[in-house]
Amino acid sequence: TGDSVKELVSDLKAFLGTKGVTPEELKRTVNGNVRGLPGRFETSGAVLGGLQTIVNYGRTDDYFETLAARYQALKASDLDNAARAKLDPSKILWVIVGDASVVKAQLDQLKLPVEVVPAPVMK
Repeated sequence: TGDSVKELVSDLKAFLGTKGVTPEELKRTVNGNVRGLPGRFETSGAVLGGLQTIVNYGRTDDYFETLAARYQALKASDLDNAARAKLDPSKILWVIVGDASVVKAQLDQLKLPVEVVPAPVMK
């Protein structure tokens, strides 16, 4: 567990540093989002949700019609900048479920604050 958390923190810091989004990741993300658009409106509830999104966020009436083109216009630097503006590894709360007698020592080595919450006893 400790090694996994250490690797996740390391990967996140590298991503927010100089690594960023690769061309392959950008392509996969854009394609996935564009290809998922038609399925977003398969029910009347989904259509209503789309209309509510437009109203709630003050978007134009053609927002969903133009969304694919906006996704396709994204550059890796756009995603990098958005991630760097919003993600802070020092503010992540890790919730780890496991045997505290085994896991706590691993997390203590990472110098992360650890709070052990005992599981409730089931009767």
